[in-house]
Amino acid sequence: MSALHALAVFNRLPILLFMAWRNIWRNPVRSALTISALAGGLVMVILYSTLLEGMTRQMVKFATEISTGHIQVQRQAFIDDQDLYATLPWSYLQTLEQQFPNIHITPRLYSAALASAENTSTGVLIKAVDAQREAAVTQMLSHVRRGELNLAVAETLDDGLIRYNVVIGAQLAKNMNLEPGSELVLVTQAADGSIGNALYRIAAILKPLEPSFDRMGVLMSIEAYQQLMYLQDGFHELSIKLDDATSLEDVQAALDTKLKLIMTSQSLDALGGVPVVRNWRQITPAIADMLELSKTMNFIIGFIVVGLASMGMLNTMLMAIHERRHEFGVLLAVGMKRRWLLLMVLFESFFLALVSAFVGSFIGIIFAAYFEDHGIDFSASMPDGYDWAGMVFEPVMKGYLEPAHVVNACVLMIFVTLFASLIPSWRIARLKPVEVM
Repeated sequence: MSALHALAVFNRLPILLFMAWRNIWRNPVRSALTISALAGGLVMVILYSTLLEGMTRQMVKFATEISTGHIQVQRQAFIDDQDLYATLPWSYLQTLEQQFPNIHITPRLYSAALASAENTSTGVLIKAVDAQREAAVTQMLSHVRRGELNLAVAETLDDGLIRYNVVIGAQLAKNMNLEPGSELVLVTQAADGSIGNALYRIAAILKPLEPSFDRMGVLMSIEAYQQLMYLQDGFHELSIKLDDATSLEDVQAALDTKLKLIMTSQSLDALGGVPVVRNWRQITPAIADMLELSKTMNFIIGFIVVGLASMGMLNTMLMAIHERRHEFGVLLAVGMKRRWLLLMVLFESFFLALVSAFVGSFIGIIFAAYFEDHGIDFSASMPDGYDWAGMVFEPVMKGYLEPAHVVNACVLMIFVTLFASLIPSWRIARLKPVEVM
C-alpha cells in the first residue's frame, strides 16, 4: 500500500509543478515586481558579501605582508614593556634557518630615541632591519613615497666615522619638515649606559604603514643600530613569512617546540623571559576578531535584507490566494486534498524564489566582478589610505567574489521565501469550500 501511495504522489508532482508554474504568470506584472524585489535583495547581499570579503582579505594582507609577518618570535619581557635587554642570541636565528628552510625569517631591533633637525625635536621609535631578509618577509621596504630606499652607508667622514642612511615615516617627515637628503640627529641611551648619538642622512620617506610608525618611525640597518646602541648580543624580534599560510598553526607549534629545545642547550637570562611564538591573529587581535565577526555579520545582514524582500513575496501570495479563494473552494469540493493545495502554493513560492535567485545571481555577479577589478576609490578624500585597528589600508577598497557566498545567499533567499509562504499556505488549509463558493 505504501508503494502505491508513493507512486500516486510521484504521478501528481508533475501536474502540481506545471500548475504552480502557470499560476505565477497569471498576473505577470505582480510576479515581475515580486521577482525584482527578491532579486534586488539578493544583489545587495552578494555585493555586501563581496565587499566584506575583499576588506577582510585586505586586512589579512596588510596585517601579514606589510610589516607584521605571519609569525613573530619575541621574549616575554619585550612583549610586556619593550625591554631593551630582552634579546635573543644570533645563534637562535641561525639554528631556526637551518631547521626550517622552507620559511623566511628576518630579525629586527627596536629602541626609543630623540630626533633633532634644525630647530625641531621629537621622540621617535627606531626600527632596525636586515634589508635583504626583510624584503623576503614583508613589503615594508617597497612602500616608498619619496626618495630611494637605501639603508647602507651614506658616507665615511674624514675622522673615520661612518654616516648611515635612514628612512622615516611620512607624518614624521611632515612634522619635522624633512625631505630626502636632509640630516637627522638621533640621541639615545645606549645599552651600556652611555649616551648614543649620531648624524644620519634621510634616504627616503615611507608611505603610511602603521599609525604609530608613520608619526614617529625611523628605519635603519642593523649595522647602524649596533653602532648607535652598542647592542651586539642579539635581536628583539623575528618576523616570519610562510609560503603556505594554511599551515600557520602547525609551523607555530613546531617553532615553539624547537625554541624550547634550543633553550636547553643555550640558556637565556631569567629577566628577559622565555621566547614567545605568536601568529598574526594573536598580534593583531582586533583584526582577527573582525574576521570572525564578518562571518556572522554576513549572515545577519543577508537574512535581514532577504527577509525584507520576502515581505513583498508574502504580500503577493496573500493577494493571489485572496483572489483565487473561489478556485480553491472548487478544487476542494471536487475532492482535491488540502495538502496538495498547500504543496502547490509552496511550489509557486519556490518558483518565484528560483527565478529571483537566477536573476539576482546573474546581476550580482556582474556588479561584484566590477568591484573586484576596480574597487571603490577613496583616494580623493583619503590619499594616504585609512587606518583601523592599528593598521593603514590602501584608499582603494576592492571586493572579492567568493562563489560560496553566492550559493549561500541563494539558499538563504529560497529558505526565507518558503518560510514566508507558510502563512498563505496555512490560510488555504483552513478554507471551507461551502463558504468560499
